[in-house]
Amino acid sequence: MSVLLQQFVVGAMVIACALFAAWRLSTARLRLRALDALDTWPFVRGWSWLAVLRRRTLAGLGGACGGCAQVKAPGAESKALHPRHR
Repeated sequence: MSVLLQQFVVGAMVIACALFAAWRLSTARLRLRALDALDTWPFVRGWSWLAVLRRRTLAGLGGACGGCAQVKAPGAESKALHPRHR
């Protein structure tokens, strides 16, 4: 394998990993904005994985921490009332 081809493959892998990490660490709002931007490109608009990615991102919004943080389970005690925390 030539050195030039090897450098190209390594560079492509680094870019792919950086994009994956940026996607996973970004917020849902930023992900949806990126998907909207990709949807404006004519050659990307017909790809089925784009719709699947949008559905997964939207499905993840319903299970966010803010949706259940104030809800207590039935019969759950407060930590302040627990004998160990007094």
